[in-house]
Amino acid sequence: TGVIPGRELERMSRKLLESFSEGEKLWVYVVNPNDHQGKVLLSVNRAIEEMDWQTAESYRQNQEIYEGNIAGYNKGGLIVPFGNLRGFIPASHVVDLPRGLNEEDRVKQLEALVGSEINIKVIEVNRKRRRLVFSQRNAERENRIARKEELLEKLEEGNVRQGVVSGLCDFGAFVDLGGADGLIHISELAWHRVSHPQEIVNVGEKV
Repeated sequence: TGVIPGRELERMSRKLLESFSEGEKLWVYVVNPNDHQGKVLLSVNRAIEEMDWQTAESYRQNQEIYEGNIAGYNKGGLIVPFGNLRGFIPASHVVDLPRGLNEEDRVKQLEALVGSEINIKVIEVNRKRRRLVFSQRNAERENRIARKEELLEKLEEGNVRQGVVSGLCDFGAFVDLGGADGLIHISELAWHRVSHPQEIVNVGEKV
């Protein structure tokens, strides 16, 4: 017979506590098979967390897509709950984040994504460091490859297409054509001399 400490029961949700009843099967984690009082010390929360880590590792190994909800953000990326764990999506792995933004604008873009659903893949599971890292780019890659191939089959020289400016750099502007990014070289942005693409276009603008 093992013991779940009272201090852990106090931290449990009412819903979980109400599910406890005599004779019911329960997953527990063995914290200490023989503590200072000679008891088998158990934890329900650790068991739930351990199973979440195992599930995350399964997602990583099988390259499965996880459908989550963005619960928060920081200047480095997005926070997505995974069971009782907190997963992290680095900003570099967020598809809807334009390139070339300064830190203030990047944070505003990340904040605007909070509350939305997102498809992601697990790319790192590190229990010792408590790191669970996701990637939206990896999840979207297969779909984008298919859309890119379809788009490139249709594109012909001389076509006129509408796209969305997805990023700016010193030598031009990147434009998303709906599956592939094209580059407008800075020399093709206007008939006059342009010092930087932001003089002509902005990220998110349709062209």
